[in-house]
Amino acid sequence: MIAITGAEVLRPDGTFARSDLALDGDRIAALDAGPGDGPDGAETIDARGMWIIPGVYDCHVHLAWSDFHEADRLARTPAERAAQQEAALLATLRAGVTTARDAGGADARLARAVDDGLPGPRLRIAIDMLGAAEAGSPERMTDAVTATLDRGAQWIKLVGTAGVASPEAEVLAPRLTREEIRAAVRTGAARGIRTMMHTWGGPSADAAIAEGVASIEHGIHLTRAQLAAAAAAGMTLVPTLTIYRRVLASVRTGELAGVPLERVERVVEAHERVVALALAEGLPLALGSDIGTAEQHGGNLAEIAGLLRAGLGTRQALLAATANGARLLHDPEGGTIAPGMRADLVLLRRDPARPETFEDPDAVALVVKDGRVVARR
Repeated sequence: MIAITGAEVLRPDGTFARSDLALDGDRIAALDAGPGDGPDGAETIDARGMWIIPGVYDCHVHLAWSDFHEADRLARTPAERAAQQEAALLATLRAGVTTARDAGGADARLARAVDDGLPGPRLRIAIDMLGAAEAGSPERMTDAVTATLDRGAQWIKLVGTAGVASPEAEVLAPRLTREEIRAAVRTGAARGIRTMMHTWGGPSADAAIAEGVASIEHGIHLTRAQLAAAAAAGMTLVPTLTIYRRVLASVRTGELAGVPLERVERVVEAHERVVALALAEGLPLALGSDIGTAEQHGGNLAEIAGLLRAGLGTRQALLAATANGARLLHDPEGGTIAPGMRADLVLLRRDPARPETFEDPDAVALVVKDGRVVARR
């Protein structure tokens, strides 16, 4: 049992109000309870001068990865991979992410390990990334999706276009036909599983919108018409702003060779523009860090800073990181601070209106998952 007193607490409408919280078990027992109204024997945390937000949802991350290139990942021994995955999970939880949708890499074994007590955010897993290798016909795609579902996938991840390392002229060329996308969505839906799609835009985005994909990942070159259509279809955009800024930094330093600097600069600019357009068209945004290397794990909240710098207000950025993620993942017990909701919380030392707060790991004073303090700085 925990009582947290005197903090500015994020309310469901995205505003802050000074409040006292009482936690009982894995639930928020009371809001505005008063300093003396917590459960008997509760630990009391004086949070005056601090801010509390719900546990963050990272809706696009690669927690099983430790290296940028697949060949380097495959060269790791099983023991190395296991140790790095445990470190990634712990770093991500300590950063304030209490729920994560893994967009490829994490398997059912890892998700079960977290459920059984391995420190980390609760996981929703896609396992595989289905793209050009699985294409060829709707039947081939149906078989690939079925195989992934049989291995425990909780999301279908499609790869509809190339990425930042591909030639610029090819980046919007579709890797999947509309019929293959339809087959994937329908195969998942028949088992209650929804679909997410990596696409930078173009025809694959049109197909994603028309065929019932739940979320578009990245969406760097989506048009205003596509954003409006996605909003009307009830979709969510998961931009991954910070990872492309990190790619830009790596190109500038020479750490990442073979990617033209000017191209990545244009990608970063276009990505911020599409976020602003999505906001104007009423398309919900959810946070995605796209982190997948050992040195980056734990830097997830920098994406909130990216959203703020792209033009979102504090309310909009924090809701993207919390309530919108909960809604996308169909998690009605999380993402909001209110009595009866799951007690996933992040206590911040610094003002969440400032982007710098989310780029400073020491700004996170405390992380609570399921009513237990899992990180304290």
